[in-house]
Amino acid sequence: MTRAVQILLLIVMGTSMVFAQGNSNIEIQGVVKSELNENLVSVSVTNLKSKQSVVTNQVGAFQILAQRGDSLRFSYVGFEDQVVAINNSITLTITLKALNNSLNEVVVVGYGQQRKINMVGSQSTVKVEDLKQPVANLSATLAGRIAGLVGVQRTGLPGSNSADVWIRGISTFNSQNSASPLIVVDGVQGRDLNAFDPEDIATLTILKDASATAVYGAQGANGVILITTKKGRVGKPSLMFNYNQGMVDFTKRPDLTNAEQYMRLRNEAMVASGLAPEYSDEYIQNTLNGTDPNLYPNVNWLDALFKKASYNRRANFSARGGTENTQYYTAISYYDETSLLKTDNLQSYKADTRFRRYNFTSNVDMNWTKTTKFSLGILGYVINNNYPGVNPQEAFGRVMQTNPVLYPLMYPGNFVPAVNQSSDAQPNPYALVTQTGYQNNFSSQLNSSARITQDLSSFTNGLSAYGMFSFDTNNSHNIARTRNRTTYSIDRANPYNEDGSLNLVIMSNGSEDLGYDRGNSGDRQFYFEGGFNYNRQFDKHNLNALLLYTQTDEVSAFAGDLTSSLPYRTQRMVGRANYLYDDRYAAEFNFAYDGSENFVPSRRFGFFPSFGVGWILSNEKFFESAKETFQMVKLRYSNGITGSGGGGRRFGFLTIVSTGANGYSFWNGTSNVNYGGVAISDYGYDVTWAESHKHDIGLEFTTLKGKLNVTVDWFKENRSGVFLQRGSLPNYLGLQNQPYGNLGIIKNQGFDGTVALENLELGKTVWSFNGTFSYNKDQVMENDNPSQLFPYLERRGRNYLAGYGYVADGLFQSQGEIDVHADQTALGAQRVGDIRYKDLNGDGVINTYDQTKISNGDVPNLVYGAGFNVNYKKVYFGAFFQGVQGAERRISGDGIIPFNNSIGAERSNLFAIAESRWTEDNPSSDVFYPRLGYGNSVNTNNAVASSWWVKDIDFLRLKTVDFGYYLPTERLKNWGLKNSRIYVQGVNLYYWSKFKLWDPELNTSNGSSYPNTRTISLGIQANF
Repeated sequence: MTRAVQILLLIVMGTSMVFAQGNSNIEIQGVVKSELNENLVSVSVTNLKSKQSVVTNQVGAFQILAQRGDSLRFSYVGFEDQVVAINNSITLTITLKALNNSLNEVVVVGYGQQRKINMVGSQSTVKVEDLKQPVANLSATLAGRIAGLVGVQRTGLPGSNSADVWIRGISTFNSQNSASPLIVVDGVQGRDLNAFDPEDIATLTILKDASATAVYGAQGANGVILITTKKGRVGKPSLMFNYNQGMVDFTKRPDLTNAEQYMRLRNEAMVASGLAPEYSDEYIQNTLNGTDPNLYPNVNWLDALFKKASYNRRANFSARGGTENTQYYTAISYYDETSLLKTDNLQSYKADTRFRRYNFTSNVDMNWTKTTKFSLGILGYVINNNYPGVNPQEAFGRVMQTNPVLYPLMYPGNFVPAVNQSSDAQPNPYALVTQTGYQNNFSSQLNSSARITQDLSSFTNGLSAYGMFSFDTNNSHNIARTRNRTTYSIDRANPYNEDGSLNLVIMSNGSEDLGYDRGNSGDRQFYFEGGFNYNRQFDKHNLNALLLYTQTDEVSAFAGDLTSSLPYRTQRMVGRANYLYDDRYAAEFNFAYDGSENFVPSRRFGFFPSFGVGWILSNEKFFESAKETFQMVKLRYSNGITGSGGGGRRFGFLTIVSTGANGYSFWNGTSNVNYGGVAISDYGYDVTWAESHKHDIGLEFTTLKGKLNVTVDWFKENRSGVFLQRGSLPNYLGLQNQPYGNLGIIKNQGFDGTVALENLELGKTVWSFNGTFSYNKDQVMENDNPSQLFPYLERRGRNYLAGYGYVADGLFQSQGEIDVHADQTALGAQRVGDIRYKDLNGDGVINTYDQTKISNGDVPNLVYGAGFNVNYKKVYFGAFFQGVQGAERRISGDGIIPFNNSIGAERSNLFAIAESRWTEDNPSSDVFYPRLGYGNSVNTNNAVASSWWVKDIDFLRLKTVDFGYYLPTERLKNWGLKNSRIYVQGVNLYYWSKFKLWDPELNTSNGSSYPNTRTISLGIQANF
């Protein structure tokens, strides 16, 4: 041991003596590699002081003379220059980073990385900086920014305001099958897209065609979103702190009728329906004058429920650095958002709606030896979500049932108003939010992965092996401290007692005490992946390949029955071979061989192959004359099969036998005796994977001296064997439940693209522009429904989300029109001003045989986005617009058709647009509403599903605005700062749409969803 110490001291002293020689030259040796660990040949290495220059040899090695304090510059075509100072190391390993949008750029692909020039699949990326917005969920930032991705934000409620996301639209029957893409984070499948702080993300890529997604086998049919989190890098610790706080309000609040409008319109509807008016002139005047708010209430329920604004804030602190042998990235972050719902300060509990999330990220990479690398990643969050005893979405929906003159906000003494003994009959929306207690949901997630990589170049150059194990766990604990308070109604015949107090009558007895209930849920996932990678250059031939095995086990920790408690397991073998000749011709073959426990043993495994080819025209000799105009042109084509394994009941191949059938009763001479029976509730079927056959043709080119990059893809997909319950079997077969089968066929085609202009200098300003578009059209080819009597009734050949109903043909303007029109009494009695429907089959009767497609559905088939950024010295400004086309919604439900409710006509609030209606004084069909009527019976004809109620919900939205200023670096150095900026961000600032009732993105047919929100925030970022 002593001898070893002596030798170590001699080495250290010798190294010190070498550098102590001051101005004497020493030989610096090293190797230069790409981000894919490829040795780079002919890299220029220059000593910036002595001007000596050398190039790397065939194995990427170099030797050059230098002195301590000199700097070496490494330059290579298609890569960023890198300058390294000579200090104490005389052996260097340099990794050059490819230029953005160059063919040498390294891109993330399924199970690895590739040079962009090798890539033959269709995929899109987004600048990570564009994702750093003051919102809770990453999914809400993606729509319009990535070609091929469709995203719609359905609510703005804190904790629930993520967006629905699809890749290239919906290509399945998603009522029984998931249409959501597979999420892969740091190589682990099935993680949460919204579990991250955007500051921790390094790359986000979507995979779209078969060549890109076939390696994910039966999970790749809906596309894949790949996320990698930040890693460490060699260098001194770099600290970053970012904080922003903003004000939040609604993008659009529904415009409901005020008290005067409501009472006047209700009276009109009642008189038109042969009833006496509800409100006298005196009653109306007392209400408007505020004579006695307890007897003549006048409540704006939206004002009563919502504040003018709330806040959100986000903070992130990270550290990044490392040595040649160990690099690290670690970060903590915090997000906090409150809703606009009001609370009652008189209560002793907190019923505010508030979402708080705490994130932690840690990635460590270590070189155990020169050939062995180890990586450890830990990601996690803790969420605390608080909300009233009744879900705010429900409370908002109740506003659509509660008119402004029904009862006051609260009776004096904090008594809760009601209208009858049923707690479900128009409950007070304000009381639901403020008087029902509270619920608190505490959830946590921990994602961990460990990866070891062994370089096997000692066996053959370019070969490596790796293994990865991951353990993910999710847990949720919900506490409900809720109550239903006693409710009251004023005795209108004798409203006041002798002492002047209100004479209140109990409507329903309740409790002032908070109850207690809890719920738990959770799951865990074990993931293993191991395989071999091969990457080698042979003169003009580049070959990279992989072969790997994966296994996933998912367990529900709180399963409610035996079947769901069994682990969900998938196994997969994956292979890929990518070949590139002379940087001109590329070819790739992929396959996945998947297995799942969910299918019949004989059909448990599926094979999913794909291939792709690429041609880099710009590297051909005949193209040299055009290189001044087009710096890069690439064509590619892919074809392959991916799979989908979801949908239907679990173990659908098993027949389920129930012993609880009713059986029969027999007379035994003295009494009836019941004998139970055995029944088959579900018949098994040999279900297996659904398959999606995908084609893709892509064109990429770069022009304007590399500043303008354009990518366009055309795609076509045919998905067959989709899980469906049979729809063609008649009822007389006596089946309790229709069996499942691989019955559905749906096709989808379209195109998407990206246009990006970078670093355009105009005077003293530098501009960049970016635009994307994504268009698709799906078509149901087979749904196992019976054949229809008339072609227009057929749902085959339509898009999956199409809506069906009657075709409105204006309004009846006279009794004569009603008399000569086709008989539509099957829909209800008609009056002048009612909706007239088309007789599609010409039989003189309007009935179910006259229904056809009337809408496309609420998911757009065109999503687009465009934005710009401009920099002037230390100031920058940017804006981004996002829009959709092809989305339609049929509006219906409480508040939509005036005074029409399944429980009672009075349970109907009104939108202010009810002023636009047919009347005798305004006998026009160019109105929003037909004539008014009070009660269900007089509204039956107008309430059926028809094109009258289908509305265009296309929109263009000013999605984000960014303005910032970089503080002068000279002053920052005195504070230990590298750089710092202050900035202002705006999200969802404004939108343009023909649809005026509510924000068109909301997932609601009557505006009863918590509105989407806009945010304006101020922030500061500092790098130390």
